[in-house]
Amino acid sequence: MAEGAIELAPGHKIGLALAGPVMLAAGSIGYGEARHREFETARFGGVVVGPFTRRSRGGSQPPRMAETVGGFVRNVGLQNRGVSAAVRRYGQLWPRLGCPVIAQVADSESGDAAETVERLSGVDGIEGFELLCEPGAGEKEISRLLEVVQRETDLPVLVKLPLAGAAALAPAAVEAGAAGVVVGSPPMGAGVRPDGQTVSGEMFGPGAFPIMLAALLEVKALALAGSLVACGGVHTRQQARDCLQAGADALQLDSLVWVEPAAAVSLAVSLDSS
Repeated sequence: MAEGAIELAPGHKIGLALAGPVMLAAGSIGYGEARHREFETARFGGVVVGPFTRRSRGGSQPPRMAETVGGFVRNVGLQNRGVSAAVRRYGQLWPRLGCPVIAQVADSESGDAAETVERLSGVDGIEGFELLCEPGAGEKEISRLLEVVQRETDLPVLVKLPLAGAAALAPAAVEAGAAGVVVGSPPMGAGVRPDGQTVSGEMFGPGAFPIMLAALLEVKALALAGSLVACGGVHTRQQARDCLQAGADALQLDSLVWVEPAAAVSLAVSLDSS
């Protein structure tokens, strides 16, 4: 591992080394196609692409977004083309992103998740997986998914936990072989649009940061093996530093990439040089 690199899979036979602590979260640039051509992904420690599921899935019905104080609520669902179609259409992008690429797997059924991982494992550019846990998942479901997925790949697998209950679920994930945990999936909220329609879904923006930080501190206090990644509402350098000081090995940016991509790059560069 290069000097100054961050290892997200300590003890893993292959490992997952990042050049810097700032990553791009799943959904921030889609499969790599949803970014401006001048957006420099090579400036980041890593990028999570996806979500991937075995079969294609349609998105939620509109309206899908409503602004709130401190951010916005978005209800897109797990819209995606299905893993085989996504690989055919976007797979050539991943080796060109200039940093380690992690594929987010969002299947909740173990058989589907195994097939998705098997399809992605041999694809050039993919260096690890992030298993997305659905909000109602319990310890047994997470352990079973990890067990099945790890049979299909030699690459390290991270687990992205819901913020609610992250501290309760993290030990089971690590015990089942997760290389690390991501804290975590956006909190749920609701917002009212100017036309009076209500949107219920995931909450993004700086308003989500205190919720995420509280969950991060709870998981860090468990002193689990493996890496710890923060994700949720990071919009400033100080918030990023707060995550690292709280014990995160790395952090993922989501909504900042959508609203001010240049600021996301600047944040990554500033932490790399500090």
